[in-house]
Order: sequence, then structure tokens, then C-alpha cells
Amino acid sequence: MARRREEEVAAPRIVVERARAREVSHELWRGLMRHNRGKAGPARYTRTVLSARDKAGMIVGGLILESYWRESYVELLWVSPRMRGHDIGTRLVAEAERRARRRGSVLMHLNTFSFQAPRFYEKLGFRRFGRMSGSPKGESRYFYFKRI
Repeated sequence: MARRREEEVAAPRIVVERARAREVSHELWRGLMRHNRGKAGPARYTRTVLSARDKAGMIVGGLILESYWRESYVELLWVSPRMRGHDIGTRLVAEAERRARRRGSVLMHLNTFSFQAPRFYEKLGFRRFGRMSGSPKGESRYFYFKRI
């Protein structure tokens, strides 16, 4: 019976979406989110953008935090080269952790490249749980998490 059903369904074709990429992307996300909600309940997704500004109001750093279910993901952390070493990154991560805990997250995770800040995150209590090598050439990407 299963074999017969497979034969009756035409094999879908794979298409590179160019003209409607944005609309198709939204449709794909909606499909995935319907599936996820059915399995894990409402995600309660939030996206928080934190910035660090100098006295003139110029952005000298920032962090983007995505939160869903009981976890939060540091999508991006950046501090301008001239401001590094002034605890801005530490303060941004601390604020992100505070906000994540307040919304009910118990886990925070992120990834960083070997040429970025792996030791910085380790100093803040993040534990490495994975590594991918070879992209970019000669470098690695590290994956971290922290219970908050």
C-alpha cells in the first residue's frame, strides 16, 4: 500500500526562487512555525536589539538576542575596535542574560569563529559543545551554551 501511494505522488521539482524569494521564505517560515507550535507549543518569540553608544550618540557596539520557548540565542555581538577592552561586550552580554532570564529563558547559546571571541565567551561562563572546521579556510566555528 505504501509503495502504491509513493508511485501515485509525482516527484516534486526543486526550484531556485529568484523573483518571489521573499514571499516563499515567509511561507516556509510559517510552515515550520506551525509544525513547531504543534509539537512544542507557542514559541513566544522576541527579538531584542541592544546598542552601546558613546557620548556623541554613535554606536560603538551592540548585541542582537532572539528568544523562544525557554532559550535565547545571541545572534550577533559586536564592539568597535577602539572600544574593545572597556567591558562593553561583558555589559552587553550581562544585559542580554538579564532580559533572557526575565522572559523565562533557562538556556543561552551562540556561535563564534576562532578569529572572533571564543575565549571571551568562555570567560563569561559559556561552555563549548561543538566545533566545525574548514570554513573559512584554516579557521573553526565554535558553538557555546550557558545555563542562566
